[in-house]
Amino acid sequence: MALIDKVFKRILELDGNPRNRGDYGGKAYIRHCMEDHNGQVPLWVLANDLSFGQTVWFFQVQSPAVRLAVAESFTGLYADTHDRPRRITIKRLDSIFNRLVFYRNLCAHDERCYCARYDGRANENVYQAIGDLGYLLDKDDYLELFGRFSALVARVTSTMPSWSQAILSAMGVRERELADRAEIILRS
Repeated sequence: MALIDKVFKRILELDGNPRNRGDYGGKAYIRHCMEDHNGQVPLWVLANDLSFGQTVWFFQVQSPAVRLAVAESFTGLYADTHDRPRRITIKRLDSIFNRLVFYRNLCAHDERCYCARYDGRANENVYQAIGDLGYLLDKDDYLELFGRFSALVARVTSTMPSWSQAILSAMGVRERELADRAEIILRS
């Protein structure tokens, strides 16, 4: 079975939408590519039907050469917006993607994520996931995200002072780290 067929099968298995039955899930634009372009479906077309988890799975089933090219692309994107380059490896991307899928799914299903631990590990927390986004977003977007997160932490600290330390600890945040990380981002 070709990889593209496996991808479509996986999309349909996880989707469960009755409108998506039939060849290529009833998606006219995918059927068009499959039938009129020798089965070649551009990734930007396929991405319209992939959830974040499916996109991560799609990355993880690629050949090592493709996965390396993606990692190198993220390394280049990071270097384009940061003063200090940082090598982003396949292993790091796998770790980042898996953690982000975990937290994305918690949020999407109205679960409490501030104190959740990916794989039950103490160091796999929501603060780590926020840090992971620094590898994937350009510097300005990450600074905006981190600024909003820091403002949220400040609001928790001021409105719930007796609970704030427990909440921040559950998130994996040490208050001093916030200021330090902001400085590191600015210098990166």
